[in-house]
Amino acid sequence: MRMKRSLVAAAFAAVGMTSAACSGGQGNETPPTQQVPKDVLTSFDPCTVLSSQEIQSFGASPEGKPSDLGLGEVGCDFDGDEFDFGVLKASNHDEAYWQGQRTQFDEFTPNQVGGHQGFVGIELSGKGQGVCTQVMYVGKGSVIVDINYRSDKIPSDEATCAKAMEIARLVEPKLPK
Repeated sequence: MRMKRSLVAAAFAAVGMTSAACSGGQGNETPPTQQVPKDVLTSFDPCTVLSSQEIQSFGASPEGKPSDLGLGEVGCDFDGDEFDFGVLKASNHDEAYWQGQRTQFDEFTPNQVGGHQGFVGIELSGKGQGVCTQVMYVGKGSVIVDINYRSDKIPSDEATCAKAMEIARLVEPKLPK
């Protein structure tokens, strides 16, 4: 049986989104000026970041299927013989967001892919199920590579996450600066 990413998305949604706190000034205080970071992922297209040859090198069809988990994570899924994988962007899911999601992972290990900090994780109840997620922090958002092996092809968790890292290493140099 394959775990569906939509189940993982539902788990994230169950945790709930944090709400922004309100702040108010007193009298004639001037609020501090603060420049809001630009959304560098606006023009990043997770569906075209990998070439057809790169996608096929993983045994997957280059015809990606659009994916929108309804949680601000959009991208494409690619179906392969041994595993499916997705490349998604989450424009508002920065490091602080993911740190708040730590309890939704059996494993959550900070790491780095090229010049981008991030983490590799296995969702709750995902150990031994052939699933792994590699997240790279990009500006105020993140780019996600996830792997989902077919039930008859499941390797070790280490091998599954190594495959997610392999794909992430192809994506990372193409991320916006």
